[in-house]
Amino acid sequence: MGSTIKIEGFGNLSPAKDKSAPLLLVFGGVVVGGRTSGDYMWDYMGDIKEKYHIFVADGPRVKTPEESYKKLLDTLQKNELQAPSQILYLFSGGWRPGMPLLRSAGSATFSSIYLVDIWMDDTGVAAFYKALADKEAGRLTYIYTRGGAENEDARDYIAKKLGATKATLVDYTKGVDKSVTHMSTNTVAVGMLK
Repeated sequence: MGSTIKIEGFGNLSPAKDKSAPLLLVFGGVVVGGRTSGDYMWDYMGDIKEKYHIFVADGPRVKTPEESYKKLLDTLQKNELQAPSQILYLFSGGWRPGMPLLRSAGSATFSSIYLVDIWMDDTGVAAFYKALADKEAGRLTYIYTRGGAENEDARDYIAKKLGATKATLVDYTKGVDKSVTHMSTNTVAVGMLK
C-alpha cells in the first residue's frame, strides 16, 4: 500500500498491500528504556506487516479511545482499506484504553482479543478482565508471565478459564531479568498471529 499513516493524537497505521487484510489494533504499555510503546511495539510487528493492517497507539494514555477508534475507522475508509475482521491486542498498560474501547465498540467487534501480560493490580481492572474472560473466552488469547499482572488471583482465574490451548505462560529461566521476560510475551503473541 504505502508508508505509515499518522492518526493525530492516537497513533500510526501501517497498511498491508492487500486492501482487504484484517486490522490489528495494538495498545501497549509504559515507557521502557526511554521508548514509548508507540515506538517499541513496532519492533515486534515486522514479520506480520504484510498480513495485517496494523495500528499501534502512541501509548497507553491515548486521547479518548472511543473517538480515536472512530478516527482509525475513518482513516481506513478514506484510504479504501476494508479490514473484514479486527483483532484487539492489549499489552501490559494497554489495559487502560482497552477497557473503554471494549465498552464502547463491544467485544463482539473483535474476532480475537489478545491479552498480553496485561496489568490487573487494581480491583476494578481485574474485575473487568475476569468478566471479559467469562463472557468472551472463545475470543480471548492470554499470554502472561508469573508477575506481569501483579494480581495472581486475576491472572490464574483468566488462565484457568481459557485453558491450556488459549492461555500461555511465558516463564524463562531464573537468570533472566523480569522486564525482559515481560517484553518477550510480545514475541510469543505475535508468533501466534503469523
